[in-house]
Amino acid sequence: MPQAVGGDAGPSARRRAPRLRPPTPALVSIGVGPMRRRALSVTALLAVVALAVPAAAYAVIATLTNPADPTAVASCPGTAAAPCTVVSRTTAEQVEVGYTTAPFKIKTAGRIVGWQITLSAPTAAQIRYFDAHEGGTSEAAIAVIRQVRGLDYRLQHTAPLINLQPYFGRTATFPLTNSIRVTPGDVVALTVPTWVPALELQAGPRTAWRASRASGHCSDVTDNTTQARIGSIDTYACIYRTALLDFGAIEISTP
Repeated sequence: MPQAVGGDAGPSARRRAPRLRPPTPALVSIGVGPMRRRALSVTALLAVVALAVPAAAYAVIATLTNPADPTAVASCPGTAAAPCTVVSRTTAEQVEVGYTTAPFKIKTAGRIVGWQITLSAPTAAQIRYFDAHEGGTSEAAIAVIRQVRGLDYRLQHTAPLINLQPYFGRTATFPLTNSIRVTPGDVVALTVPTWVPALELQAGPRTAWRASRASGHCSDVTDNTTQARIGSIDTYACIYRTALLDFGAIEISTP
């Protein structure tokens, strides 16, 4: 989890600016003022569904997202003690939130018709820092992965990348031009080839997410480990605790 400008915060090692430290895998940081958790936009979600699938009335509409954690706070712009921290250069899977495990695992066959993400509001200086150190402008997409064995997952599908910088400070919803077929056991993940301010920190100790990084490389964000090739199998060996990925996916079940 790379970071910059600010104090020590987040689930693992940090990078700071102007005094740089080794960054953490998948995160980055910077400091300023606290932000509140933003609620998902149900109206926007239903609008996406209506546009994507006219026959939705005959199916079940479900939103896959993390349960709320009352202690969690948006990471950016952050504070001096808890710098702005972002996900970077990896594919991320939320594995636990309190007593809820695998919140993004598909339970009913259907199609993913859209997704949404809640973005905190880094400052202009923070944005320039991350753009310069994390591979460019903020962008992300949802992906569908499936467990093969242990911590190994196969990439089943991926959606087109979205430039997220225009949406900082709010929740954005994106319909998919081509919906993604999913079956029970599939998992919806967040693919981030550069960086994205979509983390909530200070969640409970049972809250955790994993990154598509090999064991022993959890503090290295210099390599892009995004799982991008359909059919590829990657190991999600790095786990980050007390942090939430603030995104969701919209599924319409098969009637």
